[in-house]
Amino acid sequence: MNLIYLYDEFMKVPDHTEGQAVYIIDPEIQEGYEISDKVLMYRYQLAEQAGAEIYQGKTLDILTEIHQKTPISTIITKSTFRPVYQTLFQEVKQSHNLELLPDYFLSTDNYLQPAKRFFQYWNKVKKNLKY
Repeated sequence: MNLIYLYDEFMKVPDHTEGQAVYIIDPEIQEGYEISDKVLMYRYQLAEQAGAEIYQGKTLDILTEIHQKTPISTIITKSTFRPVYQTLFQEVKQSHNLELLPDYFLSTDNYLQPAKRFFQYWNKVKKNLKY
């Protein structure tokens, strides 16, 4: 089974991607930030809309538990620059096949290169975010 690991930067299953979406609420990955109840509820609702199974606990333990019930062939998620997730992904790679999807703005025409001013970049990104 392919497992699609959702997290705060990646809350929608990409088109044409087969697998079971999973969202894990893991307090150890919050990078020392306190997250409001509204933000947690919003992420929970996005995960529900994506059809994800929602868990709470330590990510690696939950992935192991899922793998014991139904063997995971590949875990699919989005690459990120955030060190806490990079560390997590390195740990996941030790026991599972991990497929990191490229960052949207660095891999598509949405990426403006080279921007001479911040707003030249931001206006292009904002349009794609529907901000």
